[in-house]
Amino acid sequence: MSENDTAEVIHEPEREIAHIRITPEKSHIKALIDMVTGIAVSNGMRTPTAERLDKVLADIIENIVAHGFEGDIRKPVEVIIYRRLHSLVIAVEDKGLPFDYDKLEKGEEKRFRAHMSRHYADEVKFRSLGKGGNRTEIVKNLPSMDIREVMDIAEHHEHVKLPEAPGDENIGVAMLDPGGIHELVRLVFKCYGYTYANDFMYVPEQIESLLKSGLMLSSGAYNSRNELIGHVGFIFSAPGAKVAESGEAVVDPRYRGRGLFQMMKNYLKDFVTQQNVIGIYGEAVTVHPYSQKGSIELGGRETGFLLGYSPGTVKFESISEDERPRRQSVAFMFTPLLSSGPETIYVPEAYEQIISEIYERLGYARNIVAENGRTGVKGRHPGAASVSIRHDHNQARIVIEKIGRKTIDEIRFHLKHLTLERFDCIYADLPVKQKGAGYVGSVLRDMGFFFGCVIPEYGDGDVFRLQYLNNVKISRDDIKTASDFGRKLLDTILDDMERAGSGFPLK
Repeated sequence: MSENDTAEVIHEPEREIAHIRITPEKSHIKALIDMVTGIAVSNGMRTPTAERLDKVLADIIENIVAHGFEGDIRKPVEVIIYRRLHSLVIAVEDKGLPFDYDKLEKGEEKRFRAHMSRHYADEVKFRSLGKGGNRTEIVKNLPSMDIREVMDIAEHHEHVKLPEAPGDENIGVAMLDPGGIHELVRLVFKCYGYTYANDFMYVPEQIESLLKSGLMLSSGAYNSRNELIGHVGFIFSAPGAKVAESGEAVVDPRYRGRGLFQMMKNYLKDFVTQQNVIGIYGEAVTVHPYSQKGSIELGGRETGFLLGYSPGTVKFESISEDERPRRQSVAFMFTPLLSSGPETIYVPEAYEQIISEIYERLGYARNIVAENGRTGVKGRHPGAASVSIRHDHNQARIVIEKIGRKTIDEIRFHLKHLTLERFDCIYADLPVKQKGAGYVGSVLRDMGFFFGCVIPEYGDGDVFRLQYLNNVKISRDDIKTASDFGRKLLDTILDDMERAGSGFPLK
């Protein structure tokens, strides 16, 4: 390579393995199943797991034939198998009938009930392709070593009791050494035991896949003996994304209170700013205000609160001994790095004022157009949406990709389906640069959704996230804020929750 060549790494977060178009006759499906089993096993999956995945695939195709094709086995389906990071993905596409919303209301729509099962996949996505049909994705993580299975919990208990490190010790910050991944997962275990929120931080292979793909950037803090004592990661939804999620923050208890989090985050901020990343977003816990204060000191601003976001891990004095800990809420924080706008966005009339204040605090120029439930959606496009499931948090997210005449019906369908499956938190992401987003949001308010958060430059433009709580108890006293605006925004959201009748407010 000459001095003038660009030493650019080309990342391939997805690699297609097979793509087949097949009519769903029994003999053909058997051959398909045999192929999928072979591919799964050849990629490291254990045979029993592969066979279970095959059964689910067969069930999905059977449902497509019965409810999408009305029993016609001559209509083809497409099956695409590919590697995505350290996971195997099986996608099924069909051009069958759309969902029957009337049947849904009667409890008779069973077409894609199988794909929502919590037992066979690590992640499930359903996407309506409009005239292009439907797409279901089954994501299964490939076998890997989970450090929790080989480490003694006593190491965690002993580590958190260690005395504070010398205050004059030299500490440096650098990008995480690729050879230090195992040291990172050990640090997570030593600091948190079994309780860290994101499971992939216990699995070296999954971290390695994210780093190699460029979907995660990691900074580490090192003491004078070159021991890893802290970590912060920025995660991107896709290569070239304009914003990154800040998270995976771990600081050794011996070194807390010394500004390591700020040092590592600032290091990464400087790095991604040079790559034209517009902003950083993340969730800050609300059981105390300190994480929010730290984000504000680094330029972060509150753009919403997601109530009951994560499973309860903290027991409060007000909860009886026989009651499970309540789910915990988070503050959604956004740190602008570069300018954004001007842009025109379409928002629900009821939220025009508070959304305007959020953008003003971010310093982002937006022409805000308010829409209400009478505005409607123009055009003949039916719309397109996807559903993503996060089982570890018992959450589901409905992502509206294209607003169309069927968008409201589709959201209503998914909401009914997801509540029946007992997901605690259900989100709806609206692309506010599209006309009609404010109308859709206004109708969702009548369904029981309420204000969630604003996410600038998320994907193909700004997103307004609404939230729905499925029989989740929320107490105002559980949620701490770090600024006057944060308190105002939280009160607005809590009042909106009570108006929507979503969740159960505790007095």
